[in-house]
Amino acid sequence: MPTTNYVDNPTVQKHRWWILTAVGLFTFMATLDGSIVNIALPVISKDMHIMTNQAEWIVSIYLLTICALLLLFGKIGDNFGKIRVFRVGTVLFTIGSLLCGFNHSLIFLLAARVIQALGASMTMSTNNGIITEVFPMKERGKALGLIGSFVSLGAIAGPGIGGMLLAQLPWAYIFWINVPLGLLTIGFGHFILPKDIAWDNHPIDWPGAITFAVAIISLFLAIFMGQAVGFANLSVLALFAFAILVFALFAWIEQKRAVDPLLSFHLFKNLDFSMSLLTGF
Repeated sequence: MPTTNYVDNPTVQKHRWWILTAVGLFTFMATLDGSIVNIALPVISKDMHIMTNQAEWIVSIYLLTICALLLLFGKIGDNFGKIRVFRVGTVLFTIGSLLCGFNHSLIFLLAARVIQALGASMTMSTNNGIITEVFPMKERGKALGLIGSFVSLGAIAGPGIGGMLLAQLPWAYIFWINVPLGLLTIGFGHFILPKDIAWDNHPIDWPGAITFAVAIISLFLAIFMGQAVGFANLSVLALFAFAILVFALFAWIEQKRAVDPLLSFHLFKNLDFSMSLLTGF
């Protein structure tokens, strides 16, 4: 495994703020697409002749896919290079955004949203890691804070940008706006982002990845179904119970079985880390 690092590379340090711009722009786009679609759901429902509760899956499946795969792609980034995973993610997100605008059917749109979410998950699971490796310690807090600002801006800007686009253009453009921006970022990143110089050869914790994804999917399915049929419904309660059991299995695998776990529970002993997660939640 290479021993050099980005902090000692003068070329990378010269371009470090441009690297942050490229990573931050895609972070903004990925977060934006979690909120921009909400305002378009009534228009999409009417245009595609579907019920509102069906249209809600256009938002839900995007967020669900991202949540289920974040830990896995973070580990894959450690194993095969964070920048490589980030680059693939930018391409997938842009392709998914292009496909989302074609009004073929709800199934086609949901499949395109999954592709888009795969790309978003790959970029969101590696962005902080890239910034941590590129920036020296004295600037790392500022750089990570800026990435956090891109996340917040994406969530805040979604409804406003979506409203402006829908006022003038068909709903497809809330997705297609990502295509030129994505291509610009991909081209920009091709020249700015350095090659990976650090990676691991540890085995991927597939049992942990699968149980985590199943737990996340079960939990969110219970929440979505509960909104439609009531949280006292037996199927909803069964899904909640199943999600809790699978989360417990995931925790057991990570602490007792995994050689190189996806999630180290020792992190939660850090009070500052745990409190920041709690307040963020």
